[in-house]
Parts: sequence; C-alpha cells; structure tokens
Amino acid sequence: MTLRQQFSMLTTVLVIVLLMGSLVLSIINGRDAFEQQLNARAYDAATSLALAMSQVPNQDEVELSRQIDVLFDRGFFSDITFTDVHGNQLYRREHQALAHQPAPGWFRSLVSFNLLPAETDVTTGWTRMGTVSVSSHTDFAYRDLWNMIQDQAIWFMAVLVVSLVALQLLLRWLFKPVAEVEDQALAICDRQWRVLDNIPNVIELKNMVLAMNKMVIKLQTMFNEQSETTERLRQESFADELSGMQNRRGFDQRLEYLLRSNEEHCGLLMLMQIEDFADYNQREGRKAGDEVIVLTADSVQQWQQDYGNSFSGRHAGADFTVYVPVANRAHADELIQHFYSHMASTALSQRIGLAFHVGGVFLQGQQDTLSSALMRADEALRQAQRHPRGRALLYYQDYGNTAELSATEWSELLKNILREEELELQYMPVVRSTQGQFELQQLEVYSRVRHRGELISAARFWPMVEQHQMAAAFDITVIRKVMEALDSGELCKAGRVCINLSPASVLDRAFHEDVMHLLKQHPEAGRKLAFELPEYSIGDVETQLQDLAHEILPAGVVFGVDQVGTGTAAFSYMQRLPIEYVRIDGSLNRGLFDAQDQRFFTQSMVHIGHSLDLMVFGEGLEQGVDVDELYRSGIDGVSGYFYCKPQPSITAVAEWSAGFGV
Repeated sequence: MTLRQQFSMLTTVLVIVLLMGSLVLSIINGRDAFEQQLNARAYDAATSLALAMSQVPNQDEVELSRQIDVLFDRGFFSDITFTDVHGNQLYRREHQALAHQPAPGWFRSLVSFNLLPAETDVTTGWTRMGTVSVSSHTDFAYRDLWNMIQDQAIWFMAVLVVSLVALQLLLRWLFKPVAEVEDQALAICDRQWRVLDNIPNVIELKNMVLAMNKMVIKLQTMFNEQSETTERLRQESFADELSGMQNRRGFDQRLEYLLRSNEEHCGLLMLMQIEDFADYNQREGRKAGDEVIVLTADSVQQWQQDYGNSFSGRHAGADFTVYVPVANRAHADELIQHFYSHMASTALSQRIGLAFHVGGVFLQGQQDTLSSALMRADEALRQAQRHPRGRALLYYQDYGNTAELSATEWSELLKNILREEELELQYMPVVRSTQGQFELQQLEVYSRVRHRGELISAARFWPMVEQHQMAAAFDITVIRKVMEALDSGELCKAGRVCINLSPASVLDRAFHEDVMHLLKQHPEAGRKLAFELPEYSIGDVETQLQDLAHEILPAGVVFGVDQVGTGTAAFSYMQRLPIEYVRIDGSLNRGLFDAQDQRFFTQSMVHIGHSLDLMVFGEGLEQGVDVDELYRSGIDGVSGYFYCKPQPSITAVAEWSAGFGV
C-alpha cells in the first residue's frame, strides 16, 4: 500500500469517525431535548386538566370524560387516566398517534425515550377529588428526530464526499513532487540523468527534490568523468593521436586476436604507403604533412564503413593498414583495386602530388600469424612499388587444392541454404565462476553452413551474405531456429540465448516486421532471447535500434552490445540505448595479465557498465591468468576456448555443463 493510500485511508477514517461522533452526539442531544419537552408537556397538560376537572360540579362523570376527551383528541398524549378517591378510573389510551410509522423499527429500538407519567391531584376547595395521570406520545418526537437525523446525515455525507475529493486533490498536489522524484529515481536506473525543474514550495518536499537533483548531477558527473577517463585511456593506448585511427599496437592486437583465435578467419589485409612522404614533409612543412595524414585517415575510414567487421589503423608515418572480411581471393582482388581507386579519387588524388601504393594478402583458415601476414602484405607492397603499372597488388599464395567459390556460386549456395533452411547453429556457453561453482549465464549463437562436407564458419561466408544483401534473411533464419529450439524446451536451462544481428538487418524495416511476427508465433521464446550488435555499428543504426527495441522489448527480448572497446563511439551510448549487457571484445581480454594499461581499461569498462546497472561479459578467453584477471575486475561472465569450444548441439552443451557442474 502506498503512502498516499495510507494517508487517504487514515484521513478518511478520521473524517468518518468525527462525523459519526457528531451524528451520535446529535442523536443523544436530540433525544434528551425531546424527552425533556415531552415530560414538560405532560406535566403542563396534567396541571391544566386537573384545574378544569376541579370545576366540574358533583364530580359529573360525563363532564369529566368530556374534559379528558378534549385533551386526548389533540393526539399528543398516549395515556390519560383519572382515578377518584374511591379507586374508580376514567382513562383514554392510544398506542399510535400517526397513520404511518414515524421512524424505522431499528431506530426506535436504538433510541428510546425515558418518559415519566405526570400526576396531579384534582381538588375542590380543600377536598381531594382524585388524581390525573398524563403520558406524552412519542410518535411525533420519533418523527421529528428521524427527520432531523436524516437531514444531518445527508449533510454529513455531502461534507464527507467534498472533503474526500478535496483531500485527493490536495494529496495529488502534495505528492506530485514525490511521484516526480520516483520517476527521477527510475530514470537513473534506466541510465537517464533527469533534473527536476519544478521545485515545490513545501519545505520538506523542496529539500527532498533539491537533494535528488544534487545526487543526479553528482552521479552524472561521476559517470562522465569515468567515461572520459576510460575513453582517454583507450585513445592513449590504442589510438593514433594525429589521425584518430587505431595505432600500430591497437591494430596489431586486434588482428592477432583474429588470426590466433580458434575460429576460422577469411579476410583481406592491406598495407598502404605514401611514397616519399618524408621529402613532402620537408618541402611543404610539417603542418601540410599532418593535413595529408588526417585527410588520408578520414578517407580510409570512410571507405571502411561500407564493410562490416573491418578495421584500420596507422602503422607508422605514412603507412596505413586495413583489414576487411572477404569470402575468397577474387573478392579480395576486387576490394584492393576498389580501395586504391577510392583513395586515388579522394585524399590522395593527383592534385596532391603524392604517389601511393597498396599491397594486400588474402588470409584464410587458421595457418596465419601476425608476423607472417604483415610480412606477406609488405612483400606485396614492395612488388606494387616495383611494378611499372600496378600500384595495388595482391600477394599470390598457393592454397594447394583448396577450391574457391565464385561470387555466382556463393550466391546460389547461400540462396539454397536459405531455401532449405540448412543453416547450422553452434552454441558457446558464457559462464560465471564463483568460489569453484559454475553458473551458465548465456549461450552465444554461431552460424555455420555446410558445403561439400566441409563446415564453413561465418567468417568465410558472411562477407558474401552482405555482398548479396542477404543479411536480414540469414538473421531471421537464425532467430526462427533458436525460437523453435526454445519452444521445444531444449534451451530451458541456458539462460539468455544471444543472437548477433547484422547492422543491415536493423536498418531493414521488413526485418522488424518479421521479428514481430515470429515473436507472436513464439510468445514464450521472447523472454529467453537477446539480440546483440557490434559496437562499431552503434552510431549508424542507433535510431533504428531504438525503434526495434520499442517494438520488441515488451515481448521480453533484451539487447546487448558486442565487441565493446573496438569501436570509436563514445561510451555515452550505454545510457542512451535500452541495453542490458555489454561484451568486451576478445582482443582486449588477451594478455591482461601482462598489460597494466589494458587491464586498467578493462576494469574501467566493467565499472562503467556496473554503474549503469549493465551486465558485463568477456569473450575470447584462452588463458587462465587472463580469466582470473577478469574475475578480479568484477566481470559477470566469460566465454572462450579456455572453457570449451562452440558446441554443435544443445545436447553437447548439456553434457559439457554436467561435466563442469554447471
């Protein structure tokens, strides 16, 4: 029961008690007044009757009866009796003076009049003739008292209703600041810093609102300071100060994580170098050189935005690196030429007067290392510099008998997979370890396709999915398969099942409608689903993500952000978006034990997430020392090959969980 309800009830009871008490007192006082009046009337009537009867000569019985009748016919008396000295009686009695009941029976039984008969002697001279006894009738008193009580009760009810209405209006006005403070507190839980402008005049409420405003401002300041510190640390550790791109450490660390992860990779690594940039610096000045670097970085990042999961960086001086997921070598060759054309028509056009070259290497499988990948990209760059015509070359590498699919073959393969719904799912457990006890928090969903007996990971086929604009169709297929598994009860103990959405799907309005349709078909599955988006895409899809969240959050679906720490978006998106958790990218979790600044950055991310009431998870863990560091930072759960690889079925997840005691 709310304070307002309690106060209303207490005040209502108090008003009712006061009115009822006043009504009871009115009844008692009215009864006493009528009782006194009736007794006085009986005494006066007895006195006047005795005086009249004393004038009757010879005690004429007929005349005495006439005298009694005259008084009795007035109807105000219930009993008139004359008793002579010999004991003979003349009397008139009537039990009901009015034709209708003067008051309800319960009222007559509740209110009783204590009437005493008025007795007076009848004398002639000094001789006593007898005694007259007169009793007043109560019907008129009951009638008048009942009418008075009715009128007073109606008045009291009117007063009560008006009082209660006025009380509710007063309470609404008084508690409006309390409701606003409650909304303010809930807004804080929703990561919104709301300051109330309407300050009440009541001292206590005014102090409460001012205190809440002060707390909100303080919390916002603390969050902003912590967020700015963390972002500054990220910039200092992983970003190039001049260009704003990832520095060599940031790029190499992310690429090495990609190459060393046990997941299959498939992409294009490009190394671009501006020729004779040192001479340009000396000739045009450092400021002009810095402008070229900034323009080049902006142009690289602009090109990169069209390719999901790609990343770029400035290695050193005028050397830039770019990694783009691709499906095959032909696609890689096409992209490197497209990249060269883009740069030649934007930042490094002929009017700048600077030549540049691009070398690339197609990376596929699990056989690459960071040093070998960079060495082959550098070799391709040197070949491009020596080649008289080609300024963008792809490193040739013989993959043996490995057959590559053309773009047309990929298109047919992907369409057939969608048509037959042959997409296979794997599940990566996200666990929390507390004092040796393991708790299954989530399941990350990985998609796979099978071709010629080979299971192909998303790293290889997803670039072609996006190239052929099939991302929304594949995401819907994954969601449908997971919902069917949830309805069958297979995932009942798995916590949230997390599905990574493509930014292209979020931008597709038809995808929103398809998701809503699936949620209506599987109403129970929504409460077990979570949708994730990579951090790098937040800035491009934030509005559409808000729309999608508004539509499906009532169904129980929650949202999360994946690959946190690798994007360039400010962490303020965490308080703007309706998300429930964030997942720190695996490239930041590798080597925590040996990198103090990286460890501090990860700890700051955990603190920022927890300050906004978000769950924080880590992915890509393979070393126990890194897992221990994450747990010391307060992480809510981790995933990676340290615990297990992606499981091919729910049964395999259950068996693994049983073995771990989850």
